[in-house]
Amino acid sequence: MQKVKCAVLGATGVVGQHFLKLLKGHPYFELAAICASDARTGKKLAEMKEHVKGGIPAEFADMSFDPIDVDILVKKNVQIVFSALPADVAVDIEKEAARKGLKVFSNASSYRMDENVPILIPEVNFPHIDLINNQKKESKGYIITNANCTTTGLAMALLPIIPMGIKKMVVASYQAISGAGYPGLSAMDINGNVIPYIKNEEPKLLAECKKICGIFENGQIKPADWEVHAHCIRVPTIVGHLISVHIELENETHYNTVLENIKNYKTPEAVAGLPTTPDQPVIYIDDVDRPQPRYDVNIGTPKRAKGMAVAIGRLEVDKKIVRFITLSNNLVRGAAGGSVLNAELAFRKNMF
Repeated sequence: MQKVKCAVLGATGVVGQHFLKLLKGHPYFELAAICASDARTGKKLAEMKEHVKGGIPAEFADMSFDPIDVDILVKKNVQIVFSALPADVAVDIEKEAARKGLKVFSNASSYRMDENVPILIPEVNFPHIDLINNQKKESKGYIITNANCTTTGLAMALLPIIPMGIKKMVVASYQAISGAGYPGLSAMDINGNVIPYIKNEEPKLLAECKKICGIFENGQIKPADWEVHAHCIRVPTIVGHLISVHIELENETHYNTVLENIKNYKTPEAVAGLPTTPDQPVIYIDDVDRPQPRYDVNIGTPKRAKGMAVAIGRLEVDKKIVRFITLSNNLVRGAAGGSVLNAELAFRKNMF
């Protein structure tokens, strides 16, 4: 099978290096270009500092950086762009890339709330990928975003609960410092400390969750009508966003019913079997003190899907109230891995 040529924008950062790691030996995609700031143009990837273990694969080490220039990517016959750019840079570059025919899979927040751009988490809302048809009026290509890293973990954990009818949610997230990017927060700010505010995080979670879990019909998304409240808190862990979730259902239920829904949840057929799809996307851990980032942040099989599943524990059910703790890998499932899986779904649906 001939592989599809792709590029990584922002290839030197933490998320960019996770993209490189996931693209090593990928069965569908061939890395044809790496792009970064003008200061790095012409330098080799091997000269960069490795922020992620395995984030500079040997097979890519001799590749040289191109400037972030869409015309160069077109000349290299690149079809797919994986964007790890900051939102303020991504807003112009991603739009230009889509306009010139490239398929953009973005980790940036720039276009998440655009009515014609899907925030795609394939197991949760795979039909939303068809929203890209609305972009064809303006672009030869398209933009598909993944969600905010916290929203992703929450939405995945809700998969077994959504069919039961959600009325209201109150959540508190305990987010790793890697979610702030590299180099992240000052050690003076975070060491031995907890910061009970992350700029723009709570509004993102509320808006994105409702869009992702909304119904797609007649070419539009009708957002979920849930009442959602959130506190987002930064804690001194490196990787892994832990969320305390409190849900009010439409009707009463029982502990065993909810537990069985979680343990027996199956990946939708439309997504099952893709290279980065976890065999079991939601995994329940019985231990009373789990999940923990130290032990569970890389949960998921097969090997390529390591870190793509979410863990759930501490389940409690009282009539209409369901409570649990969930953990997700904010750099894999919540960032690079989410975008790669989105591209795999588009590949399966012949959207290149």
